[in-house]
Amino acid sequence: MFFWEEKMFKVLLILFLTVFPAFSKTIYFSEEKYIEALGKTFTKKGKISFLKNKIEIIYSHDNSILTYNGDYLITKKNNKIRKLDLAKKPSVKMFFILFEAIYFNKKRVLKTYFSRKETKGITQLIPNETISAYIEGVHFKKNSKKLDFLDIKLKNKDRIHIEETN
Repeated sequence: MFFWEEKMFKVLLILFLTVFPAFSKTIYFSEEKYIEALGKTFTKKGKISFLKNKIEIIYSHDNSILTYNGDYLITKKNNKIRKLDLAKKPSVKMFFILFEAIYFNKKRVLKTYFSRKETKGITQLIPNETISAYIEGVHFKKNSKKLDFLDIKLKNKDRIHIEETN
C-alpha cells in the first residue's frame, strides 16, 4: 500500500509542477496605447499575472488594478471599484483572450478567431468575420520564453503596443 501512495504522490507532484506555472505566471511589460479619438499616445508600465481563473494587470504609475475573469473586467483605482460586463464590451474581452492565447501559445484559440501568416519571425493574425468588427489586425514576435512585442490595431483606429520587459 505504501508504494502506491508514494507513486501517487509523485504523479500528483509532477502534475502540479507542470500545470501550476501555466496558471500562475507574472510578466513585466510596457504598453503604448494610441487613442484616435483623443489623438494622444499613453505609455504605461506594470505587471500582468496569469492566475488560475483570471488575469490581473497592475499598472505601476498609478497603482490601478485590472482583473479579468472571463465575464467581467474589474478595475480598482483610488479605492473605487468598477465592474464592466464584457458581454457588452466584446472588444475588451477579445483583447484578453488574444493576449493569453499568444502568450501561452494556444494555437487552437487563435485559429478560432484568426488566420495566421508568418514572415521573418513576425506573426500576423488576420481576424475572421466574427471579430473583424473589433480588430483590424495583429502582429507579434515571440520566442519560447518572451513576448518581444504585440501590436493590436483596432477597428476604431486605436492601437496598442505591448513589450515584455523582463
